[in-house]
Amino acid sequence: MSHDQTDYSSQSAVLLLRDRLLPNLFRDDEADILYWAGKELARDYELSTMEELSALMAKLSFGKLTLEEEKKTSYIFHLQGEVVHERLKANSKANFSLESGFIAQAVQKLSNHYTEGSYTVNHKARLIRIQLETDPKEPLD
Repeated sequence: MSHDQTDYSSQSAVLLLRDRLLPNLFRDDEADILYWAGKELARDYELSTMEELSALMAKLSFGKLTLEEEKKTSYIFHLQGEVVHERLKANSKANFSLESGFIAQAVQKLSNHYTEGSYTVNHKARLIRIQLETDPKEPLD
């Protein structure tokens, strides 16, 4: 199926922007720009718990976020669901840096420690694995 004939879901405008237009505009800088954009967007939300973060991710149509592992200085999240599946189906190289940055900033606010994140795509399981690292030696206060 050509790009002109791609059968997009009800979120077709978002998919077109995220996975067709932005990669063309940002080229090699796409991942960095989207990561920092995600961090900036998350600053607008006041969250008190990880559960609120998961609910917000669903509300914003980023997907279903689950905390899989929490250690003293690291977190592993899984992001999955219909929107993730649709994006990966339409573009196997879909970028999830925006979501990674958003989650990193939200966890940074919750933990009060500097936090950075990265992601990997598990195509077989149709999920995004987001790994965060916090630095307890760098409190924000």
